[in-house]
Amino acid sequence: MIQIQGNVRFRITLDPSTWIFDDRKVTIEEMEAGKISGVEPISFKDNKAWNRDILEGGAKPPTLNSEKKYKKQQLLESTYVINLEPFIKITEPAADATVIRLSNGSEHEDIRLEDVGKLFFQFSKDGKRLYADGMVDAFLYDGEYSQKIEHVNAIEVI
Repeated sequence: MIQIQGNVRFRITLDPSTWIFDDRKVTIEEMEAGKISGVEPISFKDNKAWNRDILEGGAKPPTLNSEKKYKKQQLLESTYVINLEPFIKITEPAADATVIRLSNGSEHEDIRLEDVGKLFFQFSKDGKRLYADGMVDAFLYDGEYSQKIEHVNAIEVI
């Protein structure tokens, strides 16, 4: 568990062990290709199509069982990251907040608050969590990796 605290209206606690089920996660390859969130809008032309897609999966031939098997296999083998921006927005940083300080007990890395859209937490590698205690690695990604810090266990908005 990692708490976001400091110059924020609401303190929240992150549980990286639940992110494997979070639709906002992306694989490291998707992130490098420019995708920052796995959430995709649902759009259906009419209620009949919506109901069919929900009940049957909307594919001809039916592929739901194969898709589930593939997704499970992908979860067990992929390396995942999640963007920190939605979590920081929930905390409602104060107007004078300018920095996010990530620390691991022995060192810290200061990230400009305006760069939060490029801040990612890696929480799994090859389908396994990174650390036994559930902590994560963090980095900025804007076409290249920078400001890396391993085993993040504290987040403070300054």
